[in-house]
Amino acid sequence: MAPQTKQVHNNEQKQQKQDQPTVVQKKPAATAASEKQPAQKGKAESKAPASEAAATMRQDSPFNPLHWARYSRNYVTTLVNNFTLSFLILLTSCYYGVKGTLYTFVMAGQLPYFQKYVGVSGIEYQSYKLISSLPWAMKAWIGMISDNFPIWGYHKRYYLYIATIVGTVSFALLGTIEVNASNAIIASVLFFFASLDMATADLLCEGKYAEKMMEKPETSSDLVSWVWGVYQLGVLTAALFIGPIADSYSPKLMFLCAVPFALQFLVPLYKGYLPEEKVTRSSSNDGRHYSNDMDVEKSGRLSTRSKWIAMLPSKMREKPKIFVMAFLTAFSAVGLGAVHLLGSPNAQLAYSLGAAVALCLCSKWALPSVLSNANIYMFLCNVMYIQINGAQDYFYTASRECLEDGPNFDFKYYTTFSTIAGAVASWVGVVLFQAWMRDWSFRKVFWLTTAVRVCGSIFDIAIAKRWNHNLGISDKAMYMFGDAIIYNIVYQMDFMPSVVLTSKVCPKGLESTIYALLAGMQNMGQNVSQSLGAYMITAFGVRTVCEPSEGEQCDCDFTNLPGLLFICHMFLPLLTIPLTWVLIPDVRMTEQFELGDEYYDLIKDEDRNTDLSIELRGNDGL
Repeated sequence: MAPQTKQVHNNEQKQQKQDQPTVVQKKPAATAASEKQPAQKGKAESKAPASEAAATMRQDSPFNPLHWARYSRNYVTTLVNNFTLSFLILLTSCYYGVKGTLYTFVMAGQLPYFQKYVGVSGIEYQSYKLISSLPWAMKAWIGMISDNFPIWGYHKRYYLYIATIVGTVSFALLGTIEVNASNAIIASVLFFFASLDMATADLLCEGKYAEKMMEKPETSSDLVSWVWGVYQLGVLTAALFIGPIADSYSPKLMFLCAVPFALQFLVPLYKGYLPEEKVTRSSSNDGRHYSNDMDVEKSGRLSTRSKWIAMLPSKMREKPKIFVMAFLTAFSAVGLGAVHLLGSPNAQLAYSLGAAVALCLCSKWALPSVLSNANIYMFLCNVMYIQINGAQDYFYTASRECLEDGPNFDFKYYTTFSTIAGAVASWVGVVLFQAWMRDWSFRKVFWLTTAVRVCGSIFDIAIAKRWNHNLGISDKAMYMFGDAIIYNIVYQMDFMPSVVLTSKVCPKGLESTIYALLAGMQNMGQNVSQSLGAYMITAFGVRTVCEPSEGEQCDCDFTNLPGLLFICHMFLPLLTIPLTWVLIPDVRMTEQFELGDEYYDLIKDEDRNTDLSIELRGNDGL
């Protein structure tokens, strides 16, 4: 191109740039600015990711309702995918309607029923309450029977039908028949059968969900959280009935309100939501014939011992030591009830201590080390936290005639408002356990929750000593934020890992029996605790009923209650903390620790004249 032509061409380009100043000049200006200020450009580009991160943090904040909505949706979806919707409905019906609601009607409703309607003393109330709770310690019998004697081919279904009908009739009778102090044992027996309904439903559903948790150990705490979350919802529901009815009407009416909650469990059972396969008679017979043939082949004739063993169902023959311990646990519970009806306080004390020692020794004999140690630890924790409801409940609800300067709570506050607060606190405990403690080791959870629960007992002592009045704190506020809230949060955080631990040490194939054995012995620990508590109330001279002699004033006396609370709720429970390092395995709750390898060997038994060719035996001689 010629120089002149090139010049003309350049002039034309300059003219075009001048004709389009807005479009053409703005872009180079931005480019130039960005070249002159590279640092500012980097800062500007970093603002977007920072704002996105901040938004994400706000979305994940626990104070954001949408966070909890997403968490709840994912939580329920995970449960349904792992355990099916029908099974969750069954568990909800059992643990909301039966164990949550009915259990609260029985355990919280007995105080106004026996105190206001029947008119018995605190020690009598504690004894009757102990008798009503005995079925929870007889879970081993229930599990053994259901495991070995199916009804029409089912190990669980028809036992649940029978228990539901028995419980419904018991609640209906409690709401209709007349009871007074002279025949109060009738009410105690009806409460016993109502508890038998709840214990059966709880046990057989526990055995099934323990089996499910063993199949999916990584989600075990999720299912436990669901079960005890709906349980607390049932507690809340029953609490709304108990207080208002007890204050304004006859306490009998609350048990009529319990009847529909007892009947509703028939619906998921009828729908077939319980995952259970029908067993055939031929399979059981084959096992028994095989066993007899083994004995004849080995000895040429049936020994006397083999004849007795051959009469037992297969699972009892396979685990005779488990059967013996299950029988001993349930038998000791029945004996405890009998001695409280017929024996003196000294006889009750001797029997309680003797039964506790015998059960611990039997556990060491019948179970391998992992199961035995966990079982003994949880049993002793229940025994050492001595329950003194007969003194404590009567102190809080005593009339002004009995205790002029006492809290004088009405039932609406003591059994409704405080129970609602306790249920909410227990939900908090579930959330804290699920979000904060689910990956902790068993040892850490148990010793820490025990220590905190002991500290929570200071609130009860402060009220009994009237220290809260010196601080200007009312009795209701002190009780609400102490016993009703702190205790329930810590109790739930302590109870849930015990359920997880129990589920992890249940051998496959005997879930109902082993779960019944461990849970039943823990409940027996609570019964022993109540028995010891009745003795301690008498020993400390606490008098709960106004029974003045002629010319004397009311003789209620709660002077020694603070010392009783210190011994029973602080000093003795602290003694269980060192046992954590001795009896509890040092593993995380989310880990699946083996019950085999070190403790179990599948071996051939050549020294025992039984019908077994192999048995599960530990190195300690089981």
